[in-house]
Amino acid sequence: MKKTQLNLSVSRNAYEIVSQLQDNGYEAYIVGGAIRDLLLGRTPKDFDISTSATPEEVRGVFGRRHARIIGKRFRLVHVYMNGELFEVSTFRQAPDAEEQENRKQGKLADLPEHLIVSDNSFGSAEEDVWRRDFTVNALFYNPVNCEILDYTEYGVDDINNGIVRAIGNPTLRFEEDPVRMLRALKLVAQYDFTVESETENALFQQMHLIQCAAPSRLSLELEKILQSIYSDRHFEVFHDYGLLKYFLPEIDAHWGSGHIEYMLDMLYERNCRVDEGEYRSSISIALAIIAIPFLERAYGREPGQLWDKDQDTNDLISEVVSGATAPHNMMVRMRMSAEKILQILPELVFGAVSKRHQLMQNRSYPHAREIGVIHSCVTRKSSSEFEAVWPFRSEAAFSGRNRNSSHKKKRQ
Repeated sequence: MKKTQLNLSVSRNAYEIVSQLQDNGYEAYIVGGAIRDLLLGRTPKDFDISTSATPEEVRGVFGRRHARIIGKRFRLVHVYMNGELFEVSTFRQAPDAEEQENRKQGKLADLPEHLIVSDNSFGSAEEDVWRRDFTVNALFYNPVNCEILDYTEYGVDDINNGIVRAIGNPTLRFEEDPVRMLRALKLVAQYDFTVESETENALFQQMHLIQCAAPSRLSLELEKILQSIYSDRHFEVFHDYGLLKYFLPEIDAHWGSGHIEYMLDMLYERNCRVDEGEYRSSISIALAIIAIPFLERAYGREPGQLWDKDQDTNDLISEVVSGATAPHNMMVRMRMSAEKILQILPELVFGAVSKRHQLMQNRSYPHAREIGVIHSCVTRKSSSEFEAVWPFRSEAAFSGRNRNSSHKKKRQ
């Protein structure tokens, strides 16, 4: 194990949780993606904490009002500190013998041999590291003494060199949890990392196992992608590696068409605006953008031409929004929000000035306007005319900027 002394700028509330757990006699560290991002000079979106305390012991430290045990496959604790939410997990080890016995009895015979279906066997900090996915996600940081623990001895170097390396046997890692393949490619998309050769070979060999992952987990990953400022890049990397046909088959089936290129340009423009703090990172907006080319195709329109509203439009919108991201079931409120955006979008783009007051009072107007601005930028190279007709509605205002500004390489 390598140890490095480094004073990282962590959340004060995360520091307090670690400190309180240590004061009560438990090991505790900030772990995973937050340490990776800090070493890359980025601002983490959250701080996860891992500890030797069991979920019940964590709740005992912080009290039932501030700590809630969640999960079944992977039990952890949501700890609220000064209004901020943190995930606190207990160190894990390899799954226990009970699961293997279940396999022998045939209960899990249809699943990959090493697929982890329960992950609640608690262990030590070192055991926890060796059951994680990639070296860049396996660093432990103690903010109390400013020490990084690198059990694999590759983590810090791989972050500095931009390498995605599976911990241990990559074939086994992907069979244990096929979602790890998706996460490997997210690292490629988001950080421009390169997959280490042995890990890459295992990824290609095991790609089909992504179909064995729990649908709810894959849907959650899709939501995270749509909320990120890298969604266009994620889709491109997934397609390059052959994952997109398993993850989003409808998009993959039309890859390379003018409609999909138009969709990627729209996502790129949206992501730039989110990165600059101009727009919220709305999943519903991203979902609506994904559905647009499929609606245009249904109406026989060219990319960017949208559609004319008729008596069947609303039903078709509902069908397309669900089908574009199949087989994933997006949350109902996200789907409904995307549908309402798409119902009024053509009227804004085609300049239905006679309905101006009515449309501006529509609850979906701010989001539909955002897509209208994006559409104008992508198809007309300027949004000034559109914005003159459809002004910004003040209650949709959003303040704040993402200081990372790390996203944008212009789409080729």
